[in-house]
Amino acid sequence: MYLYTGISLQNKRPSNMDSLLATSREIDKTNAMLAVVCDGVGSLEGGGFAAGTAVRLLNEWFAALSTTTHIGLRMRDAVLDINKRIISEAANQGIKTASTISALLLVEDNYFSVHAGDSRIYSIQDGALEVLTSDDVSSEGKLTSYIGHTADLFLQYAEGQALGKIFLLCSDGLYKRMDEDFMVTSLKKWGKKTLNDPLKTLPQYVIERGEKDNISFSLVKIA
Repeated sequence: MYLYTGISLQNKRPSNMDSLLATSREIDKTNAMLAVVCDGVGSLEGGGFAAGTAVRLLNEWFAALSTTTHIGLRMRDAVLDINKRIISEAANQGIKTASTISALLLVEDNYFSVHAGDSRIYSIQDGALEVLTSDDVSSEGKLTSYIGHTADLFLQYAEGQALGKIFLLCSDGLYKRMDEDFMVTSLKKWGKKTLNDPLKTLPQYVIERGEKDNISFSLVKIA
């Protein structure tokens, strides 16, 4: 079984272009859990379309799975297909849209991740913090990989052991003004009795330090 929670806040922005998913189910008698954070590109009027569509379609993909065979690579392929669908639907609607995507899939004691953009996936184990993704950002600060723009999409893919780790998926609205020591201290004892405590403490920390962007994150671990 998995323990998870999450939140998506509009904060000081005119709208919330982030989308968040955290869901679990049994697939062919195997426990599985999917968490996704997408951050729509705010400079585009339709930025939220890519984020919302990606989360909706990944949720549908996860709900339809009948086997966990090669599931990580199949998730990567699903995101590539979803990217093409977003591009097609956006063209039909005459909108410009783009979004980051950070997706984490847990199957029993293993994790699989797919990522593009500058949202992030962290892991915390024994008080040590590790960033599992790299920001796809140029030296000028512009995104270099994201969904909804081009069919020739570069995706980061990783897999590993999940046992004993807490995973944090988040948009840049959470980590830009976050102190990593504070984050680790706040999360190292996260569990059933403190399930929703970080939903208040982590956003409050960055908002007090001037964060105005949308703030979205999900926490996941094996229960």
